[in-house]
Amino acid sequence: MTLLAVPCSGADTVAILDADHGEFLGDVEVGSHPVHLATVGNCVFVATMGERSVDVIADGDVTRIETGVLGPSHFAAVGETVFAPCTGGDVVAVLDATDRTPCGRIAVGGEPHDVVVHDGAVFVGSRADGTVSVVDPDSMAVLATHEFGDEARIQGLASTADRAYAVDQRGERVVALDRDGPEAVASVGANPYEVVVHGGRVYVPGRDDGTVTELTADLGSRTRRRLGGRPVDVVAHDDERWVLDRERPVLGELSTGDDVSLPAPSFAAAGDPDAFGRVYLTHYDDDAVSAVDLDERAVVWTTDLPAGPFEPLVV
Repeated sequence: MTLLAVPCSGADTVAILDADHGEFLGDVEVGSHPVHLATVGNCVFVATMGERSVDVIADGDVTRIETGVLGPSHFAAVGETVFAPCTGGDVVAVLDATDRTPCGRIAVGGEPHDVVVHDGAVFVGSRADGTVSVVDPDSMAVLATHEFGDEARIQGLASTADRAYAVDQRGERVVALDRDGPEAVASVGANPYEVVVHGGRVYVPGRDDGTVTELTADLGSRTRRRLGGRPVDVVAHDDERWVLDRERPVLGELSTGDDVSLPAPSFAAAGDPDAFGRVYLTHYDDDAVSAVDLDERAVVWTTDLPAGPFEPLVV
């Protein structure tokens, strides 16, 4: 059985479902305001933004790892070492997934939020200072701090084998960078939040102007499509790019104009690695999750959940 885990930020639980049929199997009580999950080894790490700790679920049991700083938000792992930016402070908490113990904290830019691994280093974006810190995972030393201006707010990060990408939410731009710093910058739509990279293309939704900006990997060529609504994320399937909309109950394909009618607007998504073409969408404001078959252009099932379902994870 394939399981789907969904952090329910308003209920302080992680809901567990049968991903094939949508049956609600139960939930696991965790700390305050869980928002993101990550699988490391045989464990599921839970980012509980209302706590000074991270919860780890393994074999039905929950272990709490103290971070010492409020607001763990995302995860990136190098082997069994996990890096968790804590938005309530200026640090990344370092955790040992094997022993489920804290390893220390690394000082980075203010209000660090997202984190990715690129070229063997850990890249951490700062919302308060508008910087990206590059951290050596072995020594836990900051190798470089790249600045993007006094008004910058680094929100989302993504990475490929060639480069990392950072979304400057306040500056309405995306930056391509490596360990040494920025390589290219391109403007995107209003209030960008996420950056998605797939098939050699970069996609950035503009939440406040209803756009999705598509760019080449080097940011040298750009196409902006006006879709309306409030696009929040992009899901790639084969040669298709499907756009989640926070305001409208529809999943729309970026190029063809095809769409799938949904029971409610969508908030976050996860693909199923074992079921090609299936994607799971949370409906944050409607306390539900749906499975969608993109090949069939149809909703497979929808299940009610506890309050505030955030980003799902197939486990």
